[in-house]
Amino acid sequence: MNKKAVKIGLWVLVAVALLSVAYWLLSPREKQVASFVAEMAPAERILAVNGRIRPRLQVDIRPAIGGELVDLPFDVGDRVQAGQILARIDDKPEAAAIAEAEASVQAQQAVLAQARRDLARFEALGEFTTRREVEQRRLSVKEGERELSRRRASLIQMRELRDRRILRAPFAGVILERPVDPGQTVGLDSVIYRLADLAGPQVTAEVDEIYAAQIRPDMDATISLPAQERPLRAKVLHIEPRVDPATGARDVRLGLVGGTLDAPSGLTVTVNLVIEKRSRAISLPRSAIVQSGGNARVRVIGDDDVVIDRRIDFIDWPAEEVIVTRGIKPGERIMADPGAAEPGEKVKGV
Repeated sequence: MNKKAVKIGLWVLVAVALLSVAYWLLSPREKQVASFVAEMAPAERILAVNGRIRPRLQVDIRPAIGGELVDLPFDVGDRVQAGQILARIDDKPEAAAIAEAEASVQAQQAVLAQARRDLARFEALGEFTTRREVEQRRLSVKEGERELSRRRASLIQMRELRDRRILRAPFAGVILERPVDPGQTVGLDSVIYRLADLAGPQVTAEVDEIYAAQIRPDMDATISLPAQERPLRAKVLHIEPRVDPATGARDVRLGLVGGTLDAPSGLTVTVNLVIEKRSRAISLPRSAIVQSGGNARVRVIGDDDVVIDRRIDFIDWPAEEVIVTRGIKPGERIMADPGAAEPGEKVKGV
């Protein structure tokens, strides 16, 4: 073979290679897009809100009568029993009144005892005394008894007033706060202690009034604590019937199911309320849905790999996953990012 033939052959090979590269670069190729297959599966409609741990019972201990605090034996963190004395307020005025009332009762008891002796003596005289004298003695006894009852009632009232200066624990619990000190003068609005029952704590969450209407007592929920991987099962105990005008929300109170909550009062937790459970439903990421003009659409990859714009209906709920009620069949391929390709384009779902 001569040199000229070899040279021509080389040029032919180069031309073929260049044409192949040009075809590969310029020919239309299928665009690769992220996709997933719609499947029927159990689905839940979840409402996630923040909540705070709160005691099962909590009360502010306030005095029924103002005065100087003379005894304040407990401090923050102390545990107390139901009925235990928490504080005493100076009761000198009541003590003086009680001493005077007791003396008055004793004096009247002596007067009544004498009236009864006089009555007995006149009744023993029989025919040697007049009927009128006997009746006068009987009247003196009755008046003495009435006066003794009155003075005894006054003594009871004084003792009750003194007892109101003693503050007792309404239930067993832990002292959360003690805003006052011994020797301080307190009034009816003063908080002496903030007492809480920390056994069996609950969780309170604020739920927007738009969603609160779908929450019912005994509804399932989970509670997630910071730095704790496994959520705790809970149930709705109470929904506040009143909407807070300042926040537009209703308080929802939850309790644990078959467990205990070992966490400080006031801790912020995540509450997932299970609004609805479906045994079979198609769920989509909200990010796969395009909404415009009141319509919701997804991009479906057809059997011929061509993108189709499909209108759907779904339950609009504040969650990353939503339940589709119309427009998608199980097994269809859905574009994860609807902006990755336009309807009519040929794509390759990956």
